[in-house]
Amino acid sequence: MTKAREVLTPDLLEEYRREGALRLPGAVPPQDAEAMAATLWRKIEARPKSETRPAKLSSRTGEFDAMASPMVRAVFDEILGDWEEPDHWGLPLVSFHTGEARWDVPHEHWHVDLGARPTDPRLARLFVFLAPSRPGGGGTGYIAGSHRLVQALADAAGRALPSAQARKALAARSPWFAALTSRPTGEDRMRRFMREGAELEGVALRVCEMLGEPGDAIVMHPLMMHAPMPNTRATPRMMLTQFAYGRT
Repeated sequence: MTKAREVLTPDLLEEYRREGALRLPGAVPPQDAEAMAATLWRKIEARPKSETRPAKLSSRTGEFDAMASPMVRAVFDEILGDWEEPDHWGLPLVSFHTGEARWDVPHEHWHVDLGARPTDPRLARLFVFLAPSRPGGGGTGYIAGSHRLVQALADAAGRALPSAQARKALAARSPWFAALTSRPTGEDRMRRFMREGAELEGVALRVCEMLGEPGDAIVMHPLMMHAPMPNTRATPRMMLTQFAYGRT
């Protein structure tokens, strides 16, 4: 049995709390990742060939249950304590070439999935790679550190804060956030948002792509501001995602 402390050292737990995302190399055994990828390809091939982001690829027969590996379960144990077993594991995220001539940091669709509340959400989101994810290949984008600011906004408001309100509040407080979520003006967005980053209220911020190898996983904080990214590569982005809820 994999124990949480064998996976999440104090340093890694601190990284998760600070950055809001933690990469877990080899979280799912290679043979399981390969089998799930083959299943997903069969589902994709049964869909219309013109779909850039094919949907309705989920399974209700346990075909993606292997994403819940012992390592993944140990991480959820550490982050959430007692948590609820999902009815079905694995929502596929697939994107083929999305049509852009060159890759750039998008300005649209930055959001928080479930909004924010002034309490510990006791929720985590898992992503598992089924194919190599390379820069510019459609890996989900996220703003490292943004979960801390979104939580602070909800705490200050003392009420639930919808995603759009949180995004507008951050843009009002930070020229960096305002520029990120505004139509591009010709500046080097990769340099400004991914390499240089910014700081707001003591929180270091930068835009990141989810990159990894088949079987790698990323655990993301539920209040992370994130967005779909363009895929300018010939190969598809193929991932599975899953929410895990702590028991109340």
